[in-house]
Parts: sequence; C-alpha cells; structure tokens
Amino acid sequence: MPDVYLLGKPDEIEALAPDDAPDEIALCLNTGPLDREARLPLYALLEGLLIEEAGGLESLVQAIDADGPYLFRVDEKVCDKLARFEDEAVETLLLNWRACAAIEGLQIDQDDLLKFLFELTHLCKIRDQNSDLELYLYHEG
Repeated sequence: MPDVYLLGKPDEIEALAPDDAPDEIALCLNTGPLDREARLPLYALLEGLLIEEAGGLESLVQAIDADGPYLFRVDEKVCDKLARFEDEAVETLLLNWRACAAIEGLQIDQDDLLKFLFELTHLCKIRDQNSDLELYLYHEG
C-alpha cells in the first residue's frame, strides 16, 4: 500500500489502531509511487535544504503496531510554506521537483504529479485555516 497523507486532529490520528481505516478519521491523500525518497527532494526545495537534511521533516510519531504501520508527522514548516503557494508557484515548484533524480526515475505523468501537488497544497491550506489539525504520513512499512 502506498503511503498516505492524513490531515486531522492529532489525538484522533495518534489513536489509530492497526485495523483502523485512516480515511474514517482524517482527510487522506494517497502518495501513489511517491515514496520517501521522492518526497524528500520536495521538502528540500521548499526549505532550501540538502536532500539529506530534509529527512527530519517527516518525524516518526509512533509505530501503530510492532511491524507497522508507522505514523509520521510532517513538519509544520513544510505545511506553512505549501499553504501560501498560489497556482503559478505550485507549477514552478513542480518543474523543479520533476528535475530531481528520484522523480525522474518514477516516470510519473506531469499532469498526475501536478494534481498530487495541488491536492497536497490544498490539505496544507485547510490545515492553515484550522489550528487543531495536523498533517501526518501513514506508512505501512
């Protein structure tokens, strides 16, 4: 199963049990083939970091079970920056992100990647308007 971004209340998301369906308690965005290696260049571009430094922008909150799934919190700096992006800036970010080796290797259609980036930006805008919501990443392991 691909990783899934979850936007919801921390107490509800962090109370997930292994058999719970995340989409019942949070807004969800499936990452498809965009694994951690593909997401880190995006975070690095947003924060002006090296890819190796961007790893800390997804921090482990808990293992829902011993063998997964795992719950990561996405750093609020990433969310704050994406929430301020207008459409034209999202398209520019996409062009830079697509040039990264991790994305080039996935051979994702540009329109699909743009749609994903707009949806992620939208989740961040919702979070920006609702201070009780946080962005997480659900990883099966």
